[in-house]
Amino acid sequence: MLKKILILGLVFMASIAPAQANEPIKVGVVNVGLLLEQSPQAKAASTELEREFAPQQEELVKLNSQLEKEKSDLQRNSLAMSEAQQASKEREIQMLTREIQRKRNDVQELLNIRRNEELAKLQSLVNSAIREVGTSEAYDLILYEGIAYTNKRIDLTQAVLDYLSKDFEKQSSNFNR
Repeated sequence: MLKKILILGLVFMASIAPAQANEPIKVGVVNVGLLLEQSPQAKAASTELEREFAPQQEELVKLNSQLEKEKSDLQRNSLAMSEAQQASKEREIQMLTREIQRKRNDVQELLNIRRNEELAKLQSLVNSAIREVGTSEAYDLILYEGIAYTNKRIDLTQAVLDYLSKDFEKQSSNFNR
């Protein structure tokens, strides 16, 4: 992947070099992973997902408490119970364990789907911000993904993060009106 990006970059530079021999080529790089992690939009999406799935998490906590109570009751009262009562209680515990596992899997699957949806929106927003910063600051080429090293003077990550922060503030102020 890195080789493909570097080759494309070199081909691009070679193709525009004769046409613009007197102008230097302006190249920048961004750390998309950092943008997807630290942008205010990413933090807001994470908070929203936590809020959205809080009721399901609370339900799982309650079910786990119930399961622990049932296990404790069985252990404490097993000597006073008949074999049939013990078997019945063990079946209840097994059914509750399966129900918890099923619900946990369902919640995890739904959370993954929603996280992927939010990530797709965020990736689109980050790509748009990179284009905006690249255009406004007259970059010829901006690279990301798989960069092993970059000099700080061509790293645009902070500029794009600043752009995303300003855009988030603007969107938030428009939303609060």
